[in-house]
This record gives sequence, C-alpha cells and structure tokens, in this order.
Amino acid sequence: MQDDDKQQDTSVDPRSFTDKRILEEHSREEVERWRKEADERHKHWMSVMHNSYGRD
Repeated sequence: MQDDDKQQDTSVDPRSFTDKRILEEHSREEVERWRKEADERHKHWMSVMHNSYGRD
C-alpha cells in the first residue's frame, strides 16, 4: 500500500495543477508579466546581495 502512495506522489507535479488553475483565472499575458517582474526583482536582489559596499 505504501509503495503505491509513493509512486503516485512522484508522478504528480503540483506545479502543473497550479499553473493550469492560474491560467484559467488570469490571462497568459498577465501571468507572463508577473514572471518577468519576478525575474527582474530576483536579479536586483542578487545584485544587492553581491554588492561589497559596507562590507569592508
């Protein structure tokens, strides 16, 4: 019984359900804009993290 549960867990990707649900509720353009904004914010955060100002 436990082997069946483990097999089922690895075959289900929760992101696909989430992405599908989001795309049903929002336009593809809106979702793409959010992804681009998140990527830009991540790049900015990484540049802040690697900034040596104030470390010396």
